Amino acid sequence: MLEEKILKFCRLLRKGGVNVSVSQITTALEAVALVGLAPLDFYTALLSALITEQMDRPLFDKLFHLYFPTSAPEGKPALRKREQAALPCELVQGVEGQGMGRGAGASPYLLLVKAVRELNYPLLRHLAEIGIDSIGAVEQRAVSEMESLVEQVKVAVGWYQAVNTLEVIHAQEKVSDTVYLQWQDCFHYLEQYINSQLEELFVKKYGEEILEEIASAANLREKDFYKLDKRQIEAIRKRIIKLARKLASRYARRYRRAKHGKVDLRRTAKEALITGGTPLRLKYRKRVISKPELVLLCDVSGSVAVFSDFMLQLVYTIQNRFSSVRSFLFVNTIDEVTEYFNNNDIQEALEMAFAKSRYAMSPFSDYGRVFRSFSEKFLPLISPQCTMIILGDARNNYNYHEKECLLNISEQVRRILWFNPQPRETWDREDSIMSIYAPSCRQVFECRNLKQLEEVIEAIL
Repeated sequence: MLEEKILKFCRLLRKGGVNVSVSQITTALEAVALVGLAPLDFYTALLSALITEQMDRPLFDKLFHLYFPTSAPEGKPALRKREQAALPCELVQGVEGQGMGRGAGASPYLLLVKAVRELNYPLLRHLAEIGIDSIGAVEQRAVSEMESLVEQVKVAVGWYQAVNTLEVIHAQEKVSDTVYLQWQDCFHYLEQYINSQLEELFVKKYGEEILEEIASAANLREKDFYKLDKRQIEAIRKRIIKLARKLASRYARRYRRAKHGKVDLRRTAKEALITGGTPLRLKYRKRVISKPELVLLCDVSGSVAVFSDFMLQLVYTIQNRFSSVRSFLFVNTIDEVTEYFNNNDIQEALEMAFAKSRYAMSPFSDYGRVFRSFSEKFLPLISPQCTMIILGDARNNYNYHEKECLLNISEQVRRILWFNPQPRETWDREDSIMSIYAPSCRQVFECRNLKQLEEVIEAIL
């Protein structure tokens, strides 16, 4: 029954992190009843009723074309199988300025280079399908390892060799940046096409039950920060801006609630004189809503840097919620970057902070050295009323922990909160020493995705 299929589709959207209300579902059902089942009309009716944010549309398209494959409208990115005609060796003529004899064969990476240079999307799709065929049969449980499967296909088509070859061509032939960006778009398209073809393969082989896992894997709100690609990072940034607006709007509501609280006996008695001494209306003490002082210590090593970037963006977008904000970046040394955020817009500030500050002498974190350096150089200038937030995974690369320095810091600030972007089950494994630092903190949070970030941000407001 169509109504049941639409309801299940809405559940899939929710599984993928899209907020779909009951009223939206009702509207979608009514819209479909009015416009009918013509592919484009059906697609547009569901899209208009169920999607309110542009950033959710890619997920809608993905699930729509997997769940309603026969209803995919023309011109939309429906998954299409291409003919498996043999590719002639002449396709590789001109790559690196050299031809190849018929007996030499057409290397996949040379074909990929050729396809990218000529912006040949049909050939890109053909190479993707050849790569998928090369990995053989896939088991149902492999759907949870989609990224690994995509990597296997990329290796099979010579992805990394092609990238290196094109970088050389870019430098030697002085290819313009505009053309080079078009090449990058080709690689992104190929990766997305590989992913979509694999998803279609799973659905065809194992049925609709696999769609819930695909939807969950596509949920940006629950995807670990260190697993995000560049385009997903941009999407998360947009969501953080939206989150910041919500937090800013709550500020007004707090002031409205401030009219309530402890009774002011003096003002109540004075008001009662008007009514002959009978206190008909209570007067309340004015509640002073304090703005916390905030100090951020951000680990920017490896994949942790993405989380620190998000947190800095969020905090400085709502910095009116704090009386002051000071920020520090570190890897194995530490440097203050507050001035960049005070004088520039958020994106410029982030770029300048990462480019100009001195936060590393090597790529390996050294939390002990950082805490010791902070205690000596910056702690005397930090307010004892501040809340300090440490953003990091506590992986100390087997260096001395200097936990005494962190304890000293905790005794001279109001509280320390630690946001760790790694899964809790990985804490204290290998070079992680989270349990050594945790006793010096008021609270320690797992904060590895946007959903958890939304939850823990309340701790500092």
